[in-house]
Amino acid sequence: MRDKSSIRTQDEVVGKNQFERFGFLPARIKKTVDENSRVKSFYLEYTASRLPCPGQFFMVWLPGFEEVPMSVSDAGEGFIRISISNEGPTTAEFHRLNKGDRLFLRGPFGNGFFLKGRSFLLVGGGYGTAPLIFAAKAISSSGGRCTFLFGARRGEELLFVAEARKMGIRSVVATEDGSEGCMGLVTDLMKSELKKRRYQAILTCGPERMMYEVVRQGVKLGIRVQASLERYMKCGFGVCGSCVLDPLGLRVCSDGPVFDGAILLKTDFGKRKREVSGARVNLC
Repeated sequence: MRDKSSIRTQDEVVGKNQFERFGFLPARIKKTVDENSRVKSFYLEYTASRLPCPGQFFMVWLPGFEEVPMSVSDAGEGFIRISISNEGPTTAEFHRLNKGDRLFLRGPFGNGFFLKGRSFLLVGGGYGTAPLIFAAKAISSSGGRCTFLFGARRGEELLFVAEARKMGIRSVVATEDGSEGCMGLVTDLMKSELKKRRYQAILTCGPERMMYEVVRQGVKLGIRVQASLERYMKCGFGVCGSCVLDPLGLRVCSDGPVFDGAILLKTDFGKRKREVSGARVNLC
C-alpha cells in the first residue's frame, strides 16, 4: 500500500497558484496502459519536490501539436499518471507514444478536491473518473470511507472500476445499455444511494450535464458537492479567460477546476460554455 505521505490533500497546497515552474518540464514515459479502446494511461517520470493533489491538472505538450490540460489520475514517488482519451488529432498523437518517449509538462495548476471528512460519495462519468480515482486513493489512505459510482454508456467504456475494488472501495456501476451493472444513468444510481446512506460530501467529474444533475441533487439535500470541470484552456493559469464561468467571471484553470456546487449553480455551469473563438454556446 502506498505511503500516506505520497498523496497531498488540499490543505497542504501552499496557495492556489503556488507551483514550482511556469516553464516546461520534460517527462519521460515510464510505461503505458490501455485502459479501454479509447483511453490510455501514461506513467510519467516526475521528480519535482511537490506532488500534485487530487483534482489538480497539468498543461501537457507534445512538440508540433496543441498543449492540452490533463487531470492527474495517480501520483506517487517519482511518477504521475495521466489518462488520455483519444478524441482528436493531438490526443491521437499522444496515443502513438510509447515507453521512453517524452512529453512536456507545465504545472500542477488549479485547486484540487477538499478531502477533509470521513464519508464521501464519488460520482464519475466516462473518463471523468480519472481525477476521482486519485481522490479515492487519498481518501482511502487517510482512513476515510467512500462509495464510488461509475457511469458509462456501455460496459467496455468503464474506467478504473477494478482498481477501486482492489483498494477495497465500495464500487457500483451503471451503464446506459445495461451491459454491466445497473441499467440506466449514474445520476439515477446516485438518487437511490442517497436514500440508503448518508455522506458528508459528494465529489463528481464527467459530462457537464451529468455533473449539473449531481450538483443540483446534492445541494438540494444540503450536502457539500465538489465538481471538477473541463473547459477549453490556452494558458492554464488565469490569463487568457478562455475557461471563464459567466456571470461571476470565475476561471476554471485558476479558481477551479474543482468548484463548490452551490457556487456553480450561480453560473452558467450546465447550460453554456465558450468555444475556441470565445463565443458562448449552449450545452446539448
